[in-house]
Amino acid sequence: MIWTYCEQWNNLTETPMNPLTPEQAQARHAAGQLYTAVTSPDEHSAATLRVEMRLETGYTSVIFMDEHGRDSLDYTFTLINGSLFLETATSYDYGDSQERGGYADAERMESYEFTIDGIIRRTVEVDGEESKESRHGIDVASNWESVPNFGTYDALIRRDRA
Repeated sequence: MIWTYCEQWNNLTETPMNPLTPEQAQARHAAGQLYTAVTSPDEHSAATLRVEMRLETGYTSVIFMDEHGRDSLDYTFTLINGSLFLETATSYDYGDSQERGGYADAERMESYEFTIDGIIRRTVEVDGEESKESRHGIDVASNWESVPNFGTYDALIRRDRA
């Protein structure tokens, strides 16, 4: 997988903001500063995945994008005792819309919030209507990941996290 780096990704223009060299991004990784790693299937295709890291604040996010450049699935991790914990998983459904990137509004959003003590809160939002439920006593051992070395995000970018 080939990664390119920037400070942040612009969803509206579907382009990197403030591109970084691998060396600059690696220095930011080591310092815990914000950077974004972006990949696509090949150099001629649109971006399909991005990893946002800001370890100084304990934030890491893995965002899968669809063929229209829209966020389709977002895993947000938080740093706890030196490891990353999957805290939130959010999926977006745009229905038949073919709007691009940040211009599209999701018809349906489904999110799961996890706590380290085994509570899961599920929220589904459809056309402004929201429903919520929660469950207790859930095994969240698979929500833990090691902080990756720079450029080696394989464990984090697993789409199927069951």
